[in-house]
Amino acid sequence: PTASERRELEYARHIWKVGDRYFKLAHEYYGDSRYWWIIALFNKKPTENHVKIGATVFIPQPLDRVLLYTGVGSP
Repeated sequence: PTASERRELEYARHIWKVGDRYFKLAHEYYGDSRYWWIIALFNKKPTENHVKIGATVFIPQPLDRVLLYTGVGSP
């Protein structure tokens, strides 16, 4: 996504804690764990090992617009 597209999105904030996984956050915020890669992509952290405990993870929303900007389309 371009910088201007990123600015058009809203972001939920999540403080990373022990036991967190991208797929769990995707299920919680999007209702579908398959979209874990969106959270990884937007945070520029390809795996959970790149996220430190206590770090803020941003979850871009709404999902349909996020998918449009990533070139995937609608859910």
